[in-house]
Amino acid sequence: MTDVDTGGPGTLVIKERVISRVAVAAALTVPDVVRQVGGMSRLTGRDLPRADVSVGEHSASVNLYIAVQWPSRISDVAHAVHDEVARALDEIVGLPLHRLNVVVAGTSPRSDAQSPISENTHPVLRPRPPTASPAAHYAAVVLAVALLGVAFVAGREFLIVHGTIVGAPWIANTVEWIADLHWATWMIAGAAGLISVGSILVGMGLTPRSKTHTGVRSPSSPSPMVWLRPTDVARMCSDHAGNVPGSESVRTTVTKKKVTVEVRRVASGDDAILTESVRDAVAPVLAVLADTRKVRVRLLHPSGVGETRS
Repeated sequence: MTDVDTGGPGTLVIKERVISRVAVAAALTVPDVVRQVGGMSRLTGRDLPRADVSVGEHSASVNLYIAVQWPSRISDVAHAVHDEVARALDEIVGLPLHRLNVVVAGTSPRSDAQSPISENTHPVLRPRPPTASPAAHYAAVVLAVALLGVAFVAGREFLIVHGTIVGAPWIANTVEWIADLHWATWMIAGAAGLISVGSILVGMGLTPRSKTHTGVRSPSSPSPMVWLRPTDVARMCSDHAGNVPGSESVRTTVTKKKVTVEVRRVASGDDAILTESVRDAVAPVLAVLADTRKVRVRLLHPSGVGETRS
């Protein structure tokens, strides 16, 4: 990975797998480049296209393995892939491409052999956004521990029956205790509790995963190539707003529908000018996001009195 100096407080860390995913997504926008995940690739996880990335101080080198439709003019496809990957890395990551080696590692027959060579016939797949862990994750862990407990009890009973160990059988005693039970009022509360727990578990199992990232758009691709956490967006906004003259410190909060930029100014002045300057500073960051958000700028004067501008 590489650290890019943003000119403000802190650094922006770009991991190699981010560059790899950007290169793969850019390659798929080229006509005649197809995704290939069948056969041994599905078992080994080495699907096509895939990229091996080496990041230097000011540039990146990529070995890109692709699958192309057959027949196709491979030299033209390689040049188009080079241009798209270079453009995507420069526009999205901000890192120039030093060298790109294109390796044609697979082919896929066209659905219509009479179609022109330059026609793109493969469907464009929209990537799935990153999501949080399922709501039933913790319930599954509890259930797994309970099943391990049942297995332990069953193994103990097996050893007692065969005389390997000596002890009171838990299962037999439990069955006898249940058989001797008679109706009691506490059973109503127990049944209601079990119904509530069962309903909660069913709801957790049916709850869809929540999105944890927001996509970044690119002029060369209709689908997001990079996904950012709200914290990443907030840091980028704070870094840009912190360069505005008159701002002493900046704190940004990002939600699914709103971006709040809280600016503590150095001295009193024209609030309208500072507010618009902050809006203009964070506009380039928010313009590339796939999800639009409302921007609010809150100014904190040296005295500590806050004023909100919508």
